[in-house]
Amino acid sequence: MLIRPAPKTKLALAPLVPEAPPGPPTLLLALLGVLFLGPLIAPLFQASGLPLLAPSGMLARDLLASYVCPTPAKSYLVLGHLMAVCARCWGATIGLWGASVLLTPARGWLGGYFRLPLALHLAIALLAFLLWPLEIGAEARGWLYTPRWLLLLNGAQAGLLGGLFFASAWSRLYRTGV
Repeated sequence: MLIRPAPKTKLALAPLVPEAPPGPPTLLLALLGVLFLGPLIAPLFQASGLPLLAPSGMLARDLLASYVCPTPAKSYLVLGHLMAVCARCWGATIGLWGASVLLTPARGWLGGYFRLPLALHLAIALLAFLLWPLEIGAEARGWLYTPRWLLLLNGAQAGLLGGLFFASAWSRLYRTGV
């Protein structure tokens, strides 16, 4: 009796989990590093009193307070000098860092989030950022006082949800090859 080997067939197995989104590009991580450390370094430069460092720290503070940050008076003090951005803006950077950590390819537990429609991602991120003008306007009218720790949390949640939105958009562009 002759035994024939079974014919070799290729099984096409569908992935059980959708492809993990690509991790953040290195340039983006470098930019996040500058956004996180820059506001801390500016007051350190000012506190140093060194001829080139102190004016550059003051220049960074003045530029960011004038053109980027909506409430520079709400900055944290570092060695007697204000950080280059307010607590809310710095919290947004922390939230963006959180999104980049959550979305590394090794962490696939946010796969359900990526299956949601992109319009829903945008709506969630916009709602988080709408808290900023509401809180700024309410404080300007004297309706509430927001301590810096609350601004930091407000910025962090907005940065996290905004980062998740941009990561989902990035992931879809990556998959479609656009």
